[in-house]
Amino acid sequence: MTAPPSLLEVPTVITTHHNADFDALAAAVGAGLLYPEGRIVFGGSLNPNVREFVSLHGESLPIMSLRLIDQSRIRRLVMVDTADPSRIGDLGRLCGREGVETVVFDHHQAENPKRPPFVKGENWVLSADGAQATSMLHILLERGVGISRLEATIFALGIHEDTGSLTYPRTTIRDAEMLAASMRLGASQALIERYLHSVITQEQREVLMRLIDTVKVKRVRGLDVHVAALEVPTYVDGLSVLAHKLMELINAEILLQAVAMEDRVFVTARSRAGSVDVGALLRSVDGGGHAQAASAVIRDKTPGQVIDELLETLARADLGAPTAGEIMSRPVRFIEADTPVTEALVTAQRYGHSGICVRQDGRVVGVVARRDLDKAIRHGLGHAPVKGVMTRSITFARRSTGVDELRRIMVEGNIGRVPVVKDEAYDEAVAEGSAPVADVIGIATRTDVLAAYQGRWEQEHADVVAPQVYALQTLPDHPFFGRLFQACSALSEDFAGVYLVGGFVRDLLLEQPNVDVDIAVEGDGIEFATRLAAQLGGRVRAHHKFKTAVVLLPPSTLGEASAWLRSGGEPFHVDVATTRTEFYDYPAALPRVEHASIRQDLFRRDFTINAMAVSLRGRDFGTVIDFFGGYRDLRDGVIRVLHNLSFIEDPTRILRAVRYENRYSFRMDEQTRSFAKSCVDMHLVGDLSSVRLRDELVALLSEEDIEWTLGRLFELGVAREIHPKLATGARTAKLVNRIDSLVDELEVEDEVVSWRLRLAAMTRNMEHDELYLWLEQLKLKRTDSSVIRAGVVMGPVLVTGLTREEMDDWEIYRTLRSTPSEALVFALAVTDDGRADARLRRYLSEIRHRTIRVGGDDLLALGVKEGPPVGRLLEQLREMRVREIVRDRQAELEAARRLLEKSR
Repeated sequence: MTAPPSLLEVPTVITTHHNADFDALAAAVGAGLLYPEGRIVFGGSLNPNVREFVSLHGESLPIMSLRLIDQSRIRRLVMVDTADPSRIGDLGRLCGREGVETVVFDHHQAENPKRPPFVKGENWVLSADGAQATSMLHILLERGVGISRLEATIFALGIHEDTGSLTYPRTTIRDAEMLAASMRLGASQALIERYLHSVITQEQREVLMRLIDTVKVKRVRGLDVHVAALEVPTYVDGLSVLAHKLMELINAEILLQAVAMEDRVFVTARSRAGSVDVGALLRSVDGGGHAQAASAVIRDKTPGQVIDELLETLARADLGAPTAGEIMSRPVRFIEADTPVTEALVTAQRYGHSGICVRQDGRVVGVVARRDLDKAIRHGLGHAPVKGVMTRSITFARRSTGVDELRRIMVEGNIGRVPVVKDEAYDEAVAEGSAPVADVIGIATRTDVLAAYQGRWEQEHADVVAPQVYALQTLPDHPFFGRLFQACSALSEDFAGVYLVGGFVRDLLLEQPNVDVDIAVEGDGIEFATRLAAQLGGRVRAHHKFKTAVVLLPPSTLGEASAWLRSGGEPFHVDVATTRTEFYDYPAALPRVEHASIRQDLFRRDFTINAMAVSLRGRDFGTVIDFFGGYRDLRDGVIRVLHNLSFIEDPTRILRAVRYENRYSFRMDEQTRSFAKSCVDMHLVGDLSSVRLRDELVALLSEEDIEWTLGRLFELGVAREIHPKLATGARTAKLVNRIDSLVDELEVEDEVVSWRLRLAAMTRNMEHDELYLWLEQLKLKRTDSSVIRAGVVMGPVLVTGLTREEMDDWEIYRTLRSTPSEALVFALAVTDDGRADARLRRYLSEIRHRTIRVGGDDLLALGVKEGPPVGRLLEQLREMRVREIVRDRQAELEAARRLLEKSR
């Protein structure tokens, strides 16, 4: 009798969901390249085309049957294209088993945003790519892993299949890039053609013809849903292929296909409508998939019953179809009915609106289009009240009105904008033809509806990779701010939105430290700040004019981390602001501020990398909101403005852009650099609020290494616009490098302020009077201004005074002791005289440290009279110490006694 073969030890097993398609196969192959010791084990059936492919090419792939593996010795389970243990067959039992590490690679970020408890944060790799093959290939290329032509072909098949050859709404730019990469790697077009568009069998053709005969169209929530229910006596493979072909033949937007075979009903769903997520629909019957394609297997029901249940679910459930309340623009801008036409047009232009709601006596009574305002002005009616040209017949929509109904309203009524009211106020608004201002919560425009149909109505979520996802999901456990973020989350439910914004988000995603916490609130920011302070035992400093507040928290709020964040027991502060928008009356003016949505709040910011937010609301906690591609630019190292007039509105942003270029080794994109140069050429940089210029200049010169920065300022011509004699050329860069080296060499980092020294180097060519005047205009603190002037003015004087032939230590001391450390370092940096150089170094490294240990009280105790005699005797002792006649306190006291006796 033959003994059974011994089981194999396979430490790493790679698997995917049952009914594996080419995307699942490609993801598994990619994982096999990342884990070369691993073997691919399918936890269920394969799609027919995948099964055929594997049967022909499987010997070239690391595929193994689970029956041959000793499951007790598996130490790592890698799941791809799914995070659901119930979809991987018997291997699901390994999830959570002690001693088994589980790694998940999945691109269903929207459907599965929460990490399962059996997966550690660093092993949870999510993306929002259209295909998991895209994510895997991108990782492999980044790591420089070799990829064969067969593997490239599999990746291409996976991307084609899961993105509908780059046509599905969820397709990303990276899908296209990785498909192109697979082509460059030698993917076989012949194999792609064969398996992507496989020829159906005679049995499949018969089923397809019957499906075509049974198709019906059901109207659900304003959508045409094609349904097909069929019973087949014997099992026929490839129903997903038939669903795809059926969609093409009948030109369906949404298809629900139910086929009964062998006591089971096989459901296949397809959707081209961005408003219907069939993955969510089929999850209601324990199926799975994504927004465009999903499947399920159901027992003990007929195909007709299954279709009816799915239609009922679709009719009553919110499966992702946007409503007017979700896509509308807000807040609503109103003008009074008696506002002159010219003023109404200025308001429309200021906010970029094509139309504005008109109110009278507290009610919305009309809508005026910008084109009508333009026509009125051309007819000489600019002085007339806007009520004379507005549309009085208003069509309203409920907050809950679906986007398809909105589309119908706009098309049938030729309406470009529809005011949105609270659901409970809708009937009265329709009956009256007007609505109280308080009930109008937004306005839906054609642009909003088009964006909804293109899948852009949702807040864009950044495609954040594993380490950053882990950092975001563990914000409540943040070592410094965990308690703060927990409090924000707890308070957030009473507000429309609470977000982390600004540089903290940028640096969190870059995995760099940042202690400046900024929070934006959709709602009353001051009210939120007040509650936050009460919960954490802090206090609030509110600025009602700007709807902002500073929450001052005791260091204990931050635990042990407060020791290095804030010394001396000073309160730690959190900046809280009501979401707002800004507009500028003229270039370089200070902005005027008004309440706005989070999107508008982020749009007013300087660069895309600073225009991201992280939600702190409970159900969305840790979600990155990225409307403008900030994470993409962060990943690619690009500084990009959000709109073309960004630098004209605030020219100090040019300095900030250069600072970020230097700090992060990023670069402005060509368009942004062109805008910066144009702003400089228009001579707008010098026309600034000096406080804003000062703050940006100080921040820029405080960076660790500014040699590149100076060259960039010179290249852009920024320095000469700030002041004609502000130097940033190669000689200045060389001088700054020398200054920085001297600070390190002499170990005076704690005594000098680097930006003051660097600004002294840049202003060294100014005359004394113009330097004084410019520093005054810059509104520097008196101490800062004095130190910079001391360096520029006194530096050369000190050098001249130190070139004398004979000078002992006491003379050097008297010459230099009243000079700020920055001026001494600056003098040393600019001198080329060897004698002056040596004396400055000697003073900084030795002489100035020879300090006396006795004080005035000691001399009074010896009998010295109070007043000038004490000062004179201390000066004598100081000279003796500098000359090293005395070296310790006892010697100083004895010398004091001798000098006192001698003076009597």
